[in-house]
Amino acid sequence: MFRTIFVALAAFAITATAASAFTGGGMDLSKLTINLSDTEKSALEQAQTIREEAHDKAEKVLKDAGIDDARMREIHQAMHGARNEKHEAMETALEKNDYAAFVAAIKDSPMAETIDTEAEFQKLREAHELMESGDRDGAKEIMDELGLKPREGMGMGGRGGGMGGRGHGGMGRGMGDQDGN
Repeated sequence: MFRTIFVALAAFAITATAASAFTGGGMDLSKLTINLSDTEKSALEQAQTIREEAHDKAEKVLKDAGIDDARMREIHQAMHGARNEKHEAMETALEKNDYAAFVAAIKDSPMAETIDTEAEFQKLREAHELMESGDRDGAKEIMDELGLKPREGMGMGGRGGGMGGRGHGGMGRGMGDQDGN
């Protein structure tokens, strides 16, 4: 049940966030200081319409299931807690150079598809150490090499912004909660 709710919520959140980022959340495109082609303007307007329709549908699904704002906050807090636990386990494994613990921490996550050898784990550790020492460019270079991309509007480091956490300022294909945790 939790996984089903999470998948629906995650899909909605990703769609709404991405569309909002692309459309400016309903911003008047004529006020932008960049030149947009008619095709770009049309695509942005279509994305805004889709986002609004998706939002309305998602709200109806949640309401029909009896999920009100208070319950939604509870679910969000539970998801946040589970995500933090996973993220902390991954961070600890990286810091302790414990590949087995890292594999356990990322099990069933998108990162498990990307970091699936000990050699890749060691490269990720190197990126983590560079990030911790403040070398963002060096860390980004390794992350790019590993196929881990920053999420839109997210950073790569610090607490709450470590590598690999969706909504954590993490790297794409990271420890996101697509697995229901």
